[in-house]
Amino acid sequence: MDIVSETEYVPDHLGGTSFAAFGSMVKILDALGNQDALSIFIYVEKGMTSSKHAIQELGLTQKRFYSRLKELIDVGLIEKNEEGYQYTTLGRVFSKIGYSLLDVLENKDQFELLEKLRDSSSLTSSDVNKITSVVSKGSADVSGIFNMIFLSEKQESVEAISSYGLAVDKLVEEIMGSEKSIFLASRYIDSKVIDAQLKASKRGVLARVLMAKEHLEDKVNKLQLLLSPGLMLSILEFFNDPKLDEFMRDGNIPFSFCIIDGERCFFELPSFGGNDFTIAFFVVDKTIADKFTNMFSVLWESAEKKEVPRVFQMLKKIS
Repeated sequence: MDIVSETEYVPDHLGGTSFAAFGSMVKILDALGNQDALSIFIYVEKGMTSSKHAIQELGLTQKRFYSRLKELIDVGLIEKNEEGYQYTTLGRVFSKIGYSLLDVLENKDQFELLEKLRDSSSLTSSDVNKITSVVSKGSADVSGIFNMIFLSEKQESVEAISSYGLAVDKLVEEIMGSEKSIFLASRYIDSKVIDAQLKASKRGVLARVLMAKEHLEDKVNKLQLLLSPGLMLSILEFFNDPKLDEFMRDGNIPFSFCIIDGERCFFELPSFGGNDFTIAFFVVDKTIADKFTNMFSVLWESAEKKEVPRVFQMLKKIS
């Protein structure tokens, strides 16, 4: 059966996709939809030099093995070379997509919980336990904070922020209105937030920033495309400050959060199986702020002190 010829419909929102490309995708998914074929595809990830060994290890008959192997070759996922079989470029791409999909499936319950967070103003005790298990990673302090927020009357005052852009705008607005202190622990580097932090610092506001070590170079490379010359110069001025490590440090950040003036708090729910933004919350409460401030202090003291934090070293190189 020719699946491509029967694929005569491409959804409107994929209007820029050709029938041929859409049909090819259908054929690939159809081939990988067979368990034998999927087992072979995964097996070939590191190269397959012996079909005989592969047949034995996968527990397949020769007929089932070669039949499914041919399908994978025909759809362009696997190719034969002098040493045996390997992924094509297309095969490597689909392999990465497959692992990402596995992450999603492994965290299916958490994604359902995330949707409930977006759509509902109330959470059960079980829901909060799921959230704290993801966020706290065994930390009793973090679990206590989340229980305090979501399992009390304070929950009614919590504002959910559903997108990264809205979270940045709200954070910048609060930073610009700060009067005393800003303690920011972040997995992100955003030019708007940096600009607001620098302006607050120049007003005499105590500002401290903890930057996550993970993927720092990629973040800085993206940031350089967004920095104006004026903002870049303002950032580089901090190189002349002998107390730079009292303003910014690199650390291990479990999730992003910020405390402003000892009462206004932002915190995010980390993404499941990745590093993307999912959802953030904003609450005005001094008791909660004190808890987050204590957590920030612990992370700050455990962060490695350097004369120049890595993020500044990288920014200096691209300036």
